[in-house]
Amino acid sequence: MSNAIHDYQKELKRIAWRLQYRARAERQRELPLKTDILFITGTSPEQEIESKMFVEYILGLIPSDTGQKVIRLFYLEDRSEAEIASKLNISQQAVNKWRRKTIQSLSKKMSS
Repeated sequence: MSNAIHDYQKELKRIAWRLQYRARAERQRELPLKTDILFITGTSPEQEIESKMFVEYILGLIPSDTGQKVIRLFYLEDRSEAEIASKLNISQQAVNKWRRKTIQSLSKKMSS
């Protein structure tokens, strides 16, 4: 009898974990409206345009298309490594490797 109770408790913990994971993933995908972001951060539209131009400049420093896509999807579109891997038809490990390699390359270019 106690073994059955233990099994049920384990299954309930799994279900609770899945629900929490889904809720967290959904919260991360939701973004406040642009006006809310401007109000919260206190940035002007001009500063936002300059920031976007700087981001595009930085992305232009990345020599490979795959590196650019990985960085854009991961950091700007807030996609997970698994989503990027399926979109680019590469493994999740390859996405991680591209991300690390590209960030390292950008770091070297920006420091020199």
